Amino acid sequence: MIDAGFLIAARQIGECAELTNSILTDLPAGLYRSLDYKTISAIIGSVFCDALASRTEGIVNPIEKGHPDIIPPTGAKATEEQLRNYPEGLEVKCTVGNIEQGANLRAGEERVGSLTGITWQAHHREVKELMGLVWDFVQAEETFRFPGITAAFYADDLNRDDWGQISGTTGRNTKVTGMRTSGKQKMGLGWLMLIDDSRYLATYSRVLRFTLVTR
Repeated sequence: MIDAGFLIAARQIGECAELTNSILTDLPAGLYRSLDYKTISAIIGSVFCDALASRTEGIVNPIEKGHPDIIPPTGAKATEEQLRNYPEGLEVKCTVGNIEQGANLRAGEERVGSLTGITWQAHHREVKELMGLVWDFVQAEETFRFPGITAAFYADDLNRDDWGQISGTTGRNTKVTGMRTSGKQKMGLGWLMLIDDSRYLATYSRVLRFTLVTR
């Protein structure tokens, strides 16, 4: 059970992942062919957050740049300034992971066989609690393999040293920091949901450096 100012059960995480995956297959395949993976990750994260808020007492943060992504109902009347860094809630990040150079995979093709790493990014190094989603083109339909959430990880003991130096501090680039190995291992040890597929289990435990213990 996760206490983020509202309670979240592991069962609810699985239910929301299934609902999100179902919604993703309702969208046209051409959409995924035309979007970059960062945007697809944002779509998946947004749908998941909405599903999780609807199944708990949480609410989606009302402002675009709000932090965390889901907050307790007490935040409904908070000011925009307060919502930018609300003291309670759940931050959700989504990634498709990194693949080996030269793999040349396209939208609709599974990436697990070429996956070399999983890195969640944040806009600052003060993120202490995080639910990290991972997705792949895993939902095979008649003519296209649609994206779907394949795993959900959680850690509530992250610190500044678990995040790398902030890039994009000049020009128009968005400021981001990537999670370091120490943070990834913490996330891996806090797995909440993993797809029932030996390839993904082996790959995720390898790249996040954790030993899978069945719950």
